[in-house]
Amino acid sequence: MALPAPATPFLVRLADGRTLAGAEFTPGGFVCVHSPEDPSGICFIALSTEALLADRTPGHPLHGASIEHYE
Repeated sequence: MALPAPATPFLVRLADGRTLAGAEFTPGGFVCVHSPEDPSGICFIALSTEALLADRTPGHPLHGASIEHYE
């Protein structure tokens, strides 16, 4: 049985300057971003980093955000 690739960490820079931690599971796979300020404790989940930021309306926490990968 093949082992999954380790998660790749990244940062999400919000338009207001705050930073959230995220991880991409398998290259090109789904991503998860933890939002510690969300009272429900739920993470943002998307199929890719591009999908995570796509079509976010003004007022959404991810509107205007950018992704920074670790080097």
